[in-house]
Amino acid sequence: MAEAISSSDLIPIESQTKTIQTCFQQCLYEVPNFQRPYSWSQDQLGDFWDDVILAKGDFFFGSTVTWVSQKRDLFNDTYSIIDGQQRLTTSAILLSVVRDAFNDVAAKYIDVDDFDVNAATSQAFTTQKYLMAKDDDGKNHPVLGRPEKMFYEVIQNPNAIPSGAKWNGSAERIGEARSFFEAKILAAIKGLTPGEQVEHLKAIRSNALKARVIQVELASEEDGFLVFETLNTRGADLRLSDLVKNLLIRGGAADADDRQAVADRWDRLVDRVQIGRVSADVVDRFIWQSWNSRREAVKEPELFKAISRIVGVSPAAHLSYLEELERDSETYEWLEAEHVQVQPKARGVRNAFAIPEFVDSVRALAIFNVSVANSTVLAVARKFRETRLIKQAQVVEVLRLVESFHFQYTALTNSGSTGGTRGRYNRFAVRLESATSVSDVALAIEDLKDKLHKSLPDRARAIQAFCSLFYAPSLQLTQARKLRSRKIFIAYVLMSFAKLEGLLPAGQNLTTWSIEHIKPQSKASADYRDPIYAIGNLTLLTARLNSSLGDAPLSAKIEAFEKGGAYFDSELASWKTGDTDSPSNAQIGARSRLLAAEALDRVWNL
Repeated sequence: MAEAISSSDLIPIESQTKTIQTCFQQCLYEVPNFQRPYSWSQDQLGDFWDDVILAKGDFFFGSTVTWVSQKRDLFNDTYSIIDGQQRLTTSAILLSVVRDAFNDVAAKYIDVDDFDVNAATSQAFTTQKYLMAKDDDGKNHPVLGRPEKMFYEVIQNPNAIPSGAKWNGSAERIGEARSFFEAKILAAIKGLTPGEQVEHLKAIRSNALKARVIQVELASEEDGFLVFETLNTRGADLRLSDLVKNLLIRGGAADADDRQAVADRWDRLVDRVQIGRVSADVVDRFIWQSWNSRREAVKEPELFKAISRIVGVSPAAHLSYLEELERDSETYEWLEAEHVQVQPKARGVRNAFAIPEFVDSVRALAIFNVSVANSTVLAVARKFRETRLIKQAQVVEVLRLVESFHFQYTALTNSGSTGGTRGRYNRFAVRLESATSVSDVALAIEDLKDKLHKSLPDRARAIQAFCSLFYAPSLQLTQARKLRSRKIFIAYVLMSFAKLEGLLPAGQNLTTWSIEHIKPQSKASADYRDPIYAIGNLTLLTARLNSSLGDAPLSAKIEAFEKGGAYFDSELASWKTGDTDSPSNAQIGARSRLLAAEALDRVWNL
């Protein structure tokens, strides 16, 4: 939380107006370890292009807030950036694309008689000087130092030996920004002569360099930390994760090396949380859901204040909260992931992800696109890992309850999650976190089961929704219909029947199975409501068996299903006695209703 500043403790501030050209000629910059990652979206990049690059005059680009972190004689000082790093980074990315475009023009038109290649290569060299500065000893310095290795290797020094470092979320967004500008610049110079292309690239560079900023300069790093927090209280565009990172680095250590260690741990945590996720607020949601899995829920806008209160001024408390987030990130990494797989068991480690049934339920929630239960999943996995108060069977049971509820409530009837649903999971998670005995755990689970059961949708509505499930991979569907007829969802539904009967063990890879239309798709119409696409006409087979059956007669198919299918129900068995080549619409409808009743009474029952 921002500290109060008395009139006798005013932060010394200097400011001056600079162009981007002056900034990159006279200063070196670095992004300090408490700063947020690069985060500009396509919309913000579009605004930059329209307002700065396409502007006919100078553009005021806002302010940058800095402090001098390293002074040098006879060369540029280094300024650590508190605010404005997104603008400076974007300017550098744009300049790198312009540099490479000059080089591309030179290479492409090297054999053109009336074009001087040096006109392009010299401009590439000139542009590069805004990205890398050379001191009097001939040593190169990045004009803007960022933590992502790819920024140096791709943006500033493309001739550098690649580090092989994996791109994190921030690096991915830098790469996306570069691709954005590449497309814009290619479009801008398309159809021009080589000479005209060089002149147009010079104009783009000129507009980027003419943009003006007010550079505010502070006296110390501590002033920087304080201003960073104060910016948030004044409505600056800072995310919860930016503020928490700043809080933990500042409060967790005083030594520069220790602060860097905290920053590195934070970055590794963020990388785990962001894997496979594209939402810009994913780390904020993780912090919020981690909190809700341990403590009474607070509204997200109030969460930073609550975190600040629990860590106080104690460095140990700051590091303890960081460790809390690190442990939860190891679970959160696999939530909302349809590809999650069972992990190997390790001696002495109680890992919920080594339990196939637990993993199947986590995958199911991802298939349903359900994240509202994340606090409960985090709490269960943590309680199992850190205590012996919850048994493996109870871990499986809790996730089965949540999966069964959301199959009916979300996947079938599309009821939508509410604050009440989120609050229910938060209260269970907090109760489980505070449980100190086996009986406390059992009572909490029983109470959750009771509350979920009371919130189930109307049975008739759920039956009707189940009977309307279909799989029509060859049809053009609306987005809403695609969600309920995706292959992975229908395969999950059919697989769940087989698992209930013990025909297949938990932990199956759904992608290795194939969905068979018993009455061939070749006989279907273009209407997704055709009974041929209905759930009652579907079964799950190994891909090999499915390809061998093709359009075989019904009798041959039924015999093969009985031997090699994932689930063989009584209605399907009754089709053996007929002498037709395919089931009738009435038979398909009857099987749909049978499966619907089985689904609610036995497979996803509460």
